[in-house]
Amino acid sequence: MTLQAPRWRLFPKYATLIILLVGGMLIASGAIGLYFSWREIQSNLQALQAEKAQGAANRIEQYLLDIEHQLGWTAFPRMDTAGDPVEQRRIEYLKLLRQAPAITELVWIGADGRERLRVSRLAMDGVGAATDLAADPAFIAAKAGKKYFGPVQFRKGTEPYMAIARPAGGDGGVTVADVNLKFVWDVVSRIKVGERGIAFAVEASGNLIAHPDISLVLKKTDMRALPQVAAALAAGPGAVAAAAARDLNGHTVLAAAAAIPSLGWSVFVETPRAEALAPLAATLWRMAAVLAAGLAISVLASFYLARALVRPIRALQDGAARVEAGELDHRIGVKTGDELEALAAQFNQMGVALKASYAGLERKVDERTAELQSALDQQTAIADVLRVISASVADSTRAFEAIISSAKRLFGGAPVGITLIDAQKRLTLAAHSEDFDAGLKATFPMPLAGSETERAIDQGTVLHLDDVMNDPDLPAVVRDAVKASGRSYAIGLAPMLWEGRGVGSVFMTQTPARAFTSAQLRLLRTFADQAVIAIQNARLFHELQDKTNQLEAANRHKSEFLANMSHELRTPLNAIIGFSEVLTEQMFGDVNDKQMEYLKDIHSSGQHLLMLINDVLDLSKIEAGKMELDLSCFDLGLLL
Repeated sequence: MTLQAPRWRLFPKYATLIILLVGGMLIASGAIGLYFSWREIQSNLQALQAEKAQGAANRIEQYLLDIEHQLGWTAFPRMDTAGDPVEQRRIEYLKLLRQAPAITELVWIGADGRERLRVSRLAMDGVGAATDLAADPAFIAAKAGKKYFGPVQFRKGTEPYMAIARPAGGDGGVTVADVNLKFVWDVVSRIKVGERGIAFAVEASGNLIAHPDISLVLKKTDMRALPQVAAALAAGPGAVAAAAARDLNGHTVLAAAAAIPSLGWSVFVETPRAEALAPLAATLWRMAAVLAAGLAISVLASFYLARALVRPIRALQDGAARVEAGELDHRIGVKTGDELEALAAQFNQMGVALKASYAGLERKVDERTAELQSALDQQTAIADVLRVISASVADSTRAFEAIISSAKRLFGGAPVGITLIDAQKRLTLAAHSEDFDAGLKATFPMPLAGSETERAIDQGTVLHLDDVMNDPDLPAVVRDAVKASGRSYAIGLAPMLWEGRGVGSVFMTQTPARAFTSAQLRLLRTFADQAVIAIQNARLFHELQDKTNQLEAANRHKSEFLANMSHELRTPLNAIIGFSEVLTEQMFGDVNDKQMEYLKDIHSSGQHLLMLINDVLDLSKIEAGKMELDLSCFDLGLLL
């Protein structure tokens, strides 16, 4: 027979496979690592910039709130000083100007809306000007008890200013401070984002308020030309945006914004895109270096492994061809120290075995066929018994009948019986074949003591008596029954043991007396083990039924307890939830903000506890089989 030449040689095939495998894994691993690195870097950058922007917004807002808080110290009247209240307030204002460099001017507006005092860094102080400022928004807001932060105004088109007002205290009126916002530059300049990142603040109309480059602020730079500023202003107060954008020089940057709702300002943080993506570029270079090194190593390893694998395989191929040609004395020499050497040795042994097997091959085939048939019959019988045991777990009688039937068929029709030990330590005949000797059957029940079954249990082995009349330890009642039958018997008896304790035996008899084969005795032991399994299955089945009934009763009591407990808990909860709702609605009088907060906490906690109790009731309904299902269509993707 001529074999077709292979299309592929092993050497290039395995070399190419190893190179592709290693290279593909390196490329896939690098690509996956690069993708997740990019996602992680992008996510971290966005989170960092958003955090920086929010931090900058908080610091700017706190800076102005500190100025407003300092105004509050001028609202407390001096009770230990007598004199003109205007002069006292002027002294307080002068102190405040020294303490707060950002404040350029302080104005006290009386309760009637007319100016009573003006203290300024840039002009002469004025007292009693009586200018009507009742329509000023700062006076209106502060008169109503609110803090007032005015819009940003650029004086002389350069420096940004903002008015801050609050109640003046004492004999009433309002204090208005004119704050120079260029001092916010100090707050913004201290905010660092990476090496070249910056932060800046923009008011609601888009004009620059604070920037590390103070000249841009003094130029009243309009920042709405930047896409990130335009997007944040369009989103409205309180919005936070993060996106790729441009700086004033037209360079691409990564930007994030945070709003200061109380002022109507937006704070932006930006980082050059090249600086932000520098770690990703380093990752790319590392991946390329690893890929190149991995490919080089894989090429060298593939050549070495392929050559080491091909040489012994060729030797095996040549040896197999010579054995096929009839050279059974040929020996294959492979010295690799691995499975290939073992395979060559196996080939050599195969040649020896082939040469030795030709003479008696037909005889061995027939003997093996007979053995296989006998084994198949035994396995079939054992499987039939196991099926019966599985199908009749609650009753061992059917399993005994199947054992008797299978044993009769495999033992050539020899009578078979199964005995069990009862509570009185007697042997009872639990099952037997129809041709069982009547005289022997009449000896049951018999005492366990002194019987063949007791000896087999004590020894833990199959008991084999070629002729029972030659056994000096045979019980007298059995000996009399054998003598009365006028025949000789051989007995094979396998003990039925469970956890070292005897529960009975399976035995067979032959007449005239002759020895049993070892295969018959092994099969008898197997039938004894199966009988024990059937007995234990029936016992366990009944125990399981008893346990199941007990568990069902316990589960029923538990469900009743859960239902009663849940019902009793709902009663006080209804009062808690109801009274908290009544108090929240202020039906019995006003409550302050802290009381309202606590009442809402009580109400929400009561609702949450009520939901938990309802879940317990639902669980009880499910266990009781009374839960009704609502079948409807829904969007699975949306739910996930």
